[in-house]
Amino acid sequence: MKRWKNDFNVSEALHTAALGNRMKEDNPLFASLYPEEIADWIAQLKLLRGVPLSSLVGDEMQLPPESIRFFYVDESWTAQMINGALSIGTHCTKAERINNLFAETVKVSGKRNIRSPRKNSIHENQMRFYRENRTETEEVILTGFLMRSRLVKLWKGLESSAVDRKGTKLDILRMDQLSGETMICIYQGEITGLRIREPKEGLRFGAHENDRMIRVRDVKSGNEGVILSGKTVQITANEQGRADILSLAGALEKILQTEHLTSAELAMELIVAPGLAEFWRED
Repeated sequence: MKRWKNDFNVSEALHTAALGNRMKEDNPLFASLYPEEIADWIAQLKLLRGVPLSSLVGDEMQLPPESIRFFYVDESWTAQMINGALSIGTHCTKAERINNLFAETVKVSGKRNIRSPRKNSIHENQMRFYRENRTETEEVILTGFLMRSRLVKLWKGLESSAVDRKGTKLDILRMDQLSGETMICIYQGEITGLRIREPKEGLRFGAHENDRMIRVRDVKSGNEGVILSGKTVQITANEQGRADILSLAGALEKILQTEHLTSAELAMELIVAPGLAEFWRED
């Protein structure tokens, strides 16, 4: 276990507390009494980092393959977990008094730092997109989801975004892969709508399904890219598996009622958009 050392005078601190002048978090003296790592560690606990999956999911059938489960982070549950963690080493009356003196203030500091774990994991090139939105005094509702799916293993870098009842985008506090097919995500706020997307790092051309069917998109000015309902074309291929582009272009020209399909329009028809799954709460 990591050990922290400081020059804290126990008698002086207890005497100060006895006089009713309890240490405040914004007091410079208090800031020097314990390392910032403790507050960061408590913030990690509030985000359930380090908590075994068996403590989050009591039985495997509660999270079967290809499933997603939404949850609230119970503030009372995490508070008791933190109380237990802070009580380690309380083996005598003096240690208990010291723990009682600083426990509540350390918890408040941990709450203030709840965004730090996510912030510290962001690459410096992406920091310009980071929004500083600390909530130091208000009660923060934390919600999230556990997902067990092959997508977690097959699609590295899955993206997720959530909104609340007002449509306001929620800040993500944690997104981790717990195992090969299981991931956890926690947001600051109450999830009403959730979107999970395939990574968008590059373009892919072809068909969404194995039947080689593509959904035809409109090419008219002002309406480019809009999928035409019920209009599909199958990509044909020769014995070597090479796509017959001339045949495909001819079929698309017939459906779109145009005499000439440009290379840019053909490329647009073949773009495979990143996969997207949406979940919306019904009250």
